[in-house]
Amino acid sequence: MEIVGILDWIVITLYLAGTVWLGLWYGGRQQNTADYFTGGGKMVGPIQSMLVGLSIAATLFSGISFLAYPSIVFQHGLAVVMGLACFPLCWIFMRFFLIRRYLAVASIEPYYVIEQRYGVGVRSTAAAMFLLLRVGWMSALIYAPTIAIIGAADLDARWFWGIALTIGLSSTIYTTFGGIRGVIATDAVQFVVIFGALLLVIGTIFLRLPVPLSDGWQTLRDSGHLQVARWSMDFTEPFTIWSVIIGMTVANLASYLADQMSLQRYLSCGDRQSAERSFTINIVGVIAVVILLIMTGLGLSMWYAVDPQAIEGLKPDQIFPRFVASQLPQGVTGLVFAAVLAATMSSMTSGINTLSATVTLDFRARFGSPMTDVQQLRFAKRTSLAVGLVATALAGLVSYLGDIFGIAQTLLGVFLGPLLACILLTLLRVPARPIVLIVAMWLGCITGWVVAFSGAFSLWVAPAALLSTLLATLIGTVLFFASGRVGRSSAS
Repeated sequence: MEIVGILDWIVITLYLAGTVWLGLWYGGRQQNTADYFTGGGKMVGPIQSMLVGLSIAATLFSGISFLAYPSIVFQHGLAVVMGLACFPLCWIFMRFFLIRRYLAVASIEPYYVIEQRYGVGVRSTAAAMFLLLRVGWMSALIYAPTIAIIGAADLDARWFWGIALTIGLSSTIYTTFGGIRGVIATDAVQFVVIFGALLLVIGTIFLRLPVPLSDGWQTLRDSGHLQVARWSMDFTEPFTIWSVIIGMTVANLASYLADQMSLQRYLSCGDRQSAERSFTINIVGVIAVVILLIMTGLGLSMWYAVDPQAIEGLKPDQIFPRFVASQLPQGVTGLVFAAVLAATMSSMTSGINTLSATVTLDFRARFGSPMTDVQQLRFAKRTSLAVGLVATALAGLVSYLGDIFGIAQTLLGVFLGPLLACILLTLLRVPARPIVLIVAMWLGCITGWVVAFSGAFSLWVAPAALLSTLLATLIGTVLFFASGRVGRSSAS
């Protein structure tokens, strides 16, 4: 088996250097935190909307997604394809209802809408949950592709920190100095790299398939890989039609509406029409990439059905990287691994910038001493640097990753479920006691962890956390009103 060669490392190095340069060049100079976190709301017009839309798509497709989807299809076949129906559903809700309601009351601070409705305490709780979510997520984000590259290239463990630091530090540098404009520009380029790399892999698989395509397709049919709908009501069974439709719809809505990484991009558009146009471009891009990832998984299933010994002893998450390293020519292998890094870095940079915004706007600006615009911008950049370094350092602690998709869905579901409930209650102007909502959000987190460790499939974590938070909020508020202790309510 060939391993990653010198030409591949040259391609990867040139890609990383070019990405850092583009992020720094396009980011330009920032005068204040509005420029740094939302581009001053100046990403207006068709070209800018396309960049923002591709940035959202690239952000949500991390290196974890890039590696997870082919392994899911390799293991479970087309059951995950029902998830494609979730994106049009999300588009309808977001395009015609939720984005316009959000932007109608938003400022440069993504969670300010929560404070307007329920006060500082609820906003701070939401911000704290977001911090916990994204710090852990970014650590796993660096760890997963690092281990994949090490395994595919047949490297020893001593390479771990070299690769992890390269990913983490290069992302941190251009995010710290380029701000959100640099992040959006590089995200758009990275999305194109991801798309092109997947086309190369799929083309290689189907042009060099060891058996006729009809035979390979029959193999998939015989193995059950082409079964789409599984109607089981067993919550422990993976990828039933219920878990995919319900779980992925809730998870996607949470990512698009409750995640500050998405909210930042809507705010950067400057007006509702540009934000809605960007979101539509994002949906089209995401659907296209998911289809390519599903085709990649089917192709790998046909390829290795002929020679199963070639992947003996490998985990499903390692099969795609091993194929890339062993079957693609040098240079092309480097390009595909650059795409894995692109998927990782696009999410990493968004996480760094957004967490810096959370620390700066949700905590420092609200609870610290007053700062001038220049001081606040300097604090934001230092926070970006610190966040990137902390996430990179913590990647070494993520040593017991199981199924990559399951880990990602659990982390996202536990925190994004309660955050989605909070945003929905805010935008729908539901009267609720702030203290009740705070308690309900933490109960939602606890419910998510209980479901995660109960043996239920990971896609049920986000719906369980969402439903628990909503029910606890509504029940608690009703009890407060029924007892006559209306007090200060956000319903006014």
